[in-house]
Amino acid sequence: MSSQSAAWWRRARRARDQLIARLGTHPAVTNIDIGLLDPPQAGIIGVRVHVRGTPTDLIVPEEVEGIPVGVVRGDYHLQ
Repeated sequence: MSSQSAAWWRRARRARDQLIARLGTHPAVTNIDIGLLDPPQAGIIGVRVHVRGTPTDLIVPEEVEGIPVGVVRGDYHLQ
C-alpha cells in the first residue's frame, strides 16, 4: 500500500476524515478506515466504510476528493 504518493495519502486522510464527520454517527457504521477495497486482488486502495446490515438510509459516495470509497459489510463481535 505504500506505492501511493504523499499527496495521495493526505487526500485519503482528508476524505476519511470527511466521511467520519458525515457518517460516523450513523448507528450502522462501525468503522471508517483506509485500505484495500473489494476485491483485494484488484489492488485499489481507498476509504472503507464498515457497515452492519443493509441500512436503507445510509448514502455512501463512490468517491471523495478523487479517492475511491467502498462499503465493507459485516457485523463484528469480540470472540
